[in-house]
Amino acid sequence: MDFILPLYKNGLISPEANLFFAVVMGFAFGFVLERTGFTRSQYIADTFYFKNLAVPKIMGVTVITATTWFILFASMGWIDLGALFTPKTYVWPYLIGGLLFGLGMVMAGYCPGTAVAGLGTGKSDALVFILGLFGGAFLYFLLYPMIADFASSTDLGVLKLHDLFGGNEYTSYILTVIVESAIIGFLMILQKLTNKGEKA
Repeated sequence: MDFILPLYKNGLISPEANLFFAVVMGFAFGFVLERTGFTRSQYIADTFYFKNLAVPKIMGVTVITATTWFILFASMGWIDLGALFTPKTYVWPYLIGGLLFGLGMVMAGYCPGTAVAGLGTGKSDALVFILGLFGGAFLYFLLYPMIADFASSTDLGVLKLHDLFGGNEYTSYILTVIVESAIIGFLMILQKLTNKGEKA
């Protein structure tokens, strides 16, 4: 059998092995978050005040790095891009959900991943965030019958960047690198101006 990623979806590893690798990678991810300081709530809160934009800049570099490996492996025949899960695009639900998610992050200083890693290091505010996270999820479950129509509205299906321009996966890759690089550059300028204004 050819070695083609993703391993589990292409039947190259068992469900048990897939779970094992997921747990190992999860611990590794949490370790990196802790070592880089991302499990401190102030680190993320400062992002929304433009005092420290390391988080979005690192996220942008991560996106560029990951997509580079994806497109490289695809060109070598090591990964089947068509086998990767791509969720549908729901315009208004995503916009409203993203706004609520952002408000939660700026108020708490955590996202779900950093909160779990923070809890692992004994941070009590991370525990409060996680309890609020589960409370919000339960509230969404209770309210879903009333907002089900909205949650499934403006469905554009599986939409990819290259679908908008009539290209292929390489088109999406080039656009991703350009957009993320522009965002990182803008954030660097914004942080420099913010810090300069505070010193003045």
